[in-house]
Parts: sequence; structure tokens; C-alpha cells
Amino acid sequence: MRRDGSPADEQDAGPLRDERPPRRPWALIAACLVLVVLSAVLWVKWSGAQREAAKLQKEMTRVYKEAEDLRLQAALAQERIGKFERDLRELRPERPAAAKPPDDKARGAKPRARP
Repeated sequence: MRRDGSPADEQDAGPLRDERPPRRPWALIAACLVLVVLSAVLWVKWSGAQREAAKLQKEMTRVYKEAEDLRLQAALAQERIGKFERDLRELRPERPAAAKPPDDKARGAKPRARP
């Protein structure tokens, strides 16, 4: 009397049923390789974008600094213009009082010389 499924029968029948080695999952291996390639490409693109972003950040900092310098120069120029205008206003009332231009009538009143 033999029982079906005894451990001794399974050990003997195993190698006879499946003599070839198990198949490799080629689809899984290919998917992993594609993932590695995609990861490498994305890493290169990301690092390039990071470098470009850092470069643009430095450029923006330089441009903002230059704009601030120009604003400062403009403010100083406006201040100097205001000072010059005040000085000019102070000098203008003194000029007409100190030296009046001669009248046109006085110039025209000279007698003509005879030939």
C-alpha cells in the first residue's frame, strides 16, 4: 500500500520531471536595465539644470546689485541737481540788481556821424 504524495516519492520524482534549470526573467532584467539608463539620463539632465540655475542665480544677483548701484547714482545726481538749482536761484536775484543791461532807447539816442 502506497500513499500518494509521500516525501520519498517527491524527492525521487523532482529531478525527473524538471531536468532543465529555471528560466531567467528576461523581461524583468530588461526593465531594470531600462530603468538604470533612464535614471542615468535624468541624473545628467538634472545636474545640468542645477548648474544652469546656479549660474542664473549669480547673474540675477549681479544684475540686482548693478541696478541698485544705478539707483544710488541717480539719487545722488538728483540731489546734486537740486543743490545746483538752489544755488542758481540764489545767484539769479543778485545778477539783475548788480548789473542791469543798458536800455535800448539809450543806445539808439546817439547822433549819427556825418560823412
